[in-house]
Amino acid sequence: MKNRKHSTFLILGIFLLGACMRTPITSIPSMLNSIADGIGVKSTSLGILTTLPLICFGLISPFVPKISAKLGNEVTIALTMILLTAGSYLRIFNISSLFIGTLLVGVALTFINVLLPALITDNLPTKIGTMTSLYILSMATFSSIGAGISSPLAQAINWQFVVIILTLLALITLVLWLPNIRFNKRETPTEQGTAPNPWTNKTAWLLLLYFGLSSFVFYTLIAWLPTIAINAGISANTASLLAGLFQLASIPPSFVIPVLAEKMTNRKPIVFGAGAATIIGLLGLMLPIHSVTYFVVLNIILGLATSATFSLLMTLFGLKTKTSQETSSLSGMAQSLGYLIAAVGPVLTGSLQSVTHSWGTSLLVMILITILFSLAGIWSEKRKFVFNSEKKF
Repeated sequence: MKNRKHSTFLILGIFLLGACMRTPITSIPSMLNSIADGIGVKSTSLGILTTLPLICFGLISPFVPKISAKLGNEVTIALTMILLTAGSYLRIFNISSLFIGTLLVGVALTFINVLLPALITDNLPTKIGTMTSLYILSMATFSSIGAGISSPLAQAINWQFVVIILTLLALITLVLWLPNIRFNKRETPTEQGTAPNPWTNKTAWLLLLYFGLSSFVFYTLIAWLPTIAINAGISANTASLLAGLFQLASIPPSFVIPVLAEKMTNRKPIVFGAGAATIIGLLGLMLPIHSVTYFVVLNIILGLATSATFSLLMTLFGLKTKTSQETSSLSGMAQSLGYLIAAVGPVLTGSLQSVTHSWGTSLLVMILITILFSLAGIWSEKRKFVFNSEKKF
């Protein structure tokens, strides 16, 4: 496959889209108290703000490939950025607009999640690893910065100011993406009619399980790692810093893993290594050690491991498909049920903790799920391409 002619703004656009992939939602949790105080509600009533986008990811992902096939990837992303900018800005007014805006943000990010791998496959098929590394690195870096500075800025100025900054990021991305529209490519009716069906493909299902179950573990750690640290006797402020460290640790794998995966013909060692490291980190959380240094090490291990898994998955969507149509179809399928599975994680593990009054059972469940998603990832490597001489169930 050869790289298609594209705008000189394409690579910058991919980088900025990566910056927008998580920052509009990961910047919110750390300033929930400021938001609640500002609009006069209890902070507990705003918990849905972190789960709404995940629900959108799950419910809307299957429809993204069909829409992009009719409009073209470049135009679809431009419209998505308009929606993201409007939704983000809408959040600053009152509680109703906050929820509506968050819903629109979730819809917009769903399109970015699904289409970025397809966009790379379509335009830069010889640079899948490098380009995937670029946008995941951007996503991890901007998410860490957003999560780290949102609370101090909200306290120093106000939370609306932080949301306006996030809106400006989306607006800048939109403006710099516009030159790419000139190279928009729509699929012909014939191409649309021959879209591969991933729902009857065994390898696609393995990748869905790999994505969904690993996301279950990741979002559970995002939700409960600070609480686990606090229960171990660590202060709330230190636990917050540890959560930031977990995010920062995700940056190195996001840079290395996609490039490495592209060069390897068998990625089982990456799957196994990331899964094993995740299990080591989870086992470490079960030990009665309350040292801050110990929790620093565990957060680094878990941050590196979960990022390695996610980075590999986003690269595999492109490496295991031959066309952008196949990539978006596979990506949409995996992220649909995958994110719905992920949304169950924090609720299930939190409920288990409430019933048992201990994190031990929840951590055991996460270890079991890590074993399962690692096996799914290893089995998915038996076939080079998902849709190559596919076998039906």
